[in-house]
Amino acid sequence: MHVRFLGFCFTTDAANLSIGDYIQSMVAKHDQAYELGEHKRFIFFNSTHSADYHVGLLVTVKDQKTFCELVTKDKKLVVKVNELDADSNLMDFNFFVINKLNGIGLYQHYHQSCSVNSFGYFNNRRFAEYRKEKIDLEIGQIPEEKLSEAKKKVIRQKYNGSLSWEILVRKEKLLELIQQLKRVKAFEYSFASLTVKEDEFKPLKGFVKKQKTTLSFSTQSPVQALAEAINNIVSAKDIEDGKVVGVDSDGIDRVLRITDNPDNFGEYDYDTVAPKINSLDIDEFEKSWVISELLAKCQEYKHIFQAKVK
Repeated sequence: MHVRFLGFCFTTDAANLSIGDYIQSMVAKHDQAYELGEHKRFIFFNSTHSADYHVGLLVTVKDQKTFCELVTKDKKLVVKVNELDADSNLMDFNFFVINKLNGIGLYQHYHQSCSVNSFGYFNNRRFAEYRKEKIDLEIGQIPEEKLSEAKKKVIRQKYNGSLSWEILVRKEKLLELIQQLKRVKAFEYSFASLTVKEDEFKPLKGFVKKQKTTLSFSTQSPVQALAEAINNIVSAKDIEDGKVVGVDSDGIDRVLRITDNPDNFGEYDYDTVAPKINSLDIDEFEKSWVISELLAKCQEYKHIFQAKVK
């Protein structure tokens, strides 16, 4: 089983709620369990360990108390059932780092651990809770005799917005990833060059905005046909930036951002990584080998992780 480092990007359209503020609000909730799917999740953040990145750890706790092994006994393969003690739980670990300026991050993942898309959805839900807390707090500071529906509406509009996430994908992997979607909602792209290419326009190239186009698709559109068409466009055109918006099999929105980046930013054997976090103190997760390796990869590919957000 392989451990891979995968790219993602967090953004928010909330004018008065930043990703940094959200992360700071979560630091104080590190011991709070959240439900996602069938399991409980704990999320840990640290914003002081690195000058440029928020670092974090998502822990998934599984409530099963038994697990099976395949062992050789008397030259035969035998199933052996083991039971955990009362104070132990099976768990999955996903370390991550997020650039403080642009929201582009790197996520450590292995098979059957929390996916990048579920990780994005998890933070989207926590951000919505953080937004509600800010609204309730500000409304609660207004004396009841002075509170009106109009004032409540103003406060809600003040904190309007959500956290969105995108998965960074290589152009060559785009067709395969689109085919995995249950539905394709839209394709947005922009060209790297000017629409008009006459010589007299060349001096203006650095001052002209790229042409951005968004194609929206009906709910009945066949995924396979759209996947092939979009893949052909991306392969044939000089597209500098683009994304595909769809819905996965769990009904969660999924955004694939098209970039010239590796399929993954690092690949390791699970049996090599797991011993490196043996006896790790969760309160000092930022000192782990995985966090150090994630930060090193961000530096190696700094043209991606330190890029300016458009």
